[in-house]
Amino acid sequence: MNPGLGIVEVAPHLAERRRFRRYHYTAPVSIHCSEGLEVRGMTMEISEGGMSLLATASLNVGDVAELEPIGGEPAKAILRRTVGKLYGFEFLGLNSLQLKRIRRMCKMLPPFQSKTLDIWKH
Repeated sequence: MNPGLGIVEVAPHLAERRRFRRYHYTAPVSIHCSEGLEVRGMTMEISEGGMSLLATASLNVGDVAELEPIGGEPAKAILRRTVGKLYGFEFLGLNSLQLKRIRRMCKMLPPFQSKTLDIWKH
């Protein structure tokens, strides 16, 4: 651990425990919360199971939102993790076309590799 930065390095094999490999993906996204609130965010990474993004809103773990665009259309997602303004969402019920588009897009993106604590599990 680097005490000055609060960064914990993890062994490469720990990142392989994920269900889906993550890929660098930076794009604007809209978050439509159940209370009618719409928030703009910026994605950080994506996988078949979910994505992480930065947003200025205060969201709570367990919140269900609609993210768009995901695979060309809106997608329901549940907030699983949060660290500050970094949010980790798990997709809920993607249709086959969205999943196909995400898979195709991920093949063209560089893998996401982090030397910091691996906090998202999609």
